[in-house]
Amino acid sequence: MQLITLDQFLENQPFFIQEAKSGKTFIYPTDTIYGIGWIYTPEMVNKIFAIKQRDTKRMFSIIAPSFDWISKEYPEANIDELKMYLNNYHGVTYLFDYDQPRIRIIKHPFQTFIENLGETFITTSCNIAGEPPVADTKDIPAELSEKVDYIIDGWILDGRQSVLIDLVENKIINKWTNEKSATKYL
Repeated sequence: MQLITLDQFLENQPFFIQEAKSGKTFIYPTDTIYGIGWIYTPEMVNKIFAIKQRDTKRMFSIIAPSFDWISKEYPEANIDELKMYLNNYHGVTYLFDYDQPRIRIIKHPFQTFIENLGETFITTSCNIAGEPPVADTKDIPAELSEKVDYIIDGWILDGRQSVLIDLVENKIINKWTNEKSATKYL
């Protein structure tokens, strides 16, 4: 595992794009908490569940390279509406189908890397299942840091999880509080 600053990471994007394309794993900052992941492929799905010790029935998310990618994958999506949610909340995850990964566009410089990479990137909270999410690299559990190639230190984050925009049932779920009391219908 190699610890690098966000500035080092962003200054050397071509190198890290090649590293990602070769299957390297990353812990990285998002607009909410630290995530753990790599390029999304069917072969890598089981790896994320094993690393996080997570139930395989609990779906993870992927960071999309762009809203254009979302509109190609989900032609029924109202992109203007999705952008509005991203502008109105600190962090947003979109759910289009219960059997598919959730989709994120993050408000963080790491999104630029995903855009330049041009591929979807598995993203899930950097924690062992059931434990609190990580908002500071010093709190990354050793059993996770030992299984990744790079940790990108992007400062201390606010620690709130993203708001889930459930487009199947047309409701908003604030994940960082009691989901039942925080559900608002669109």
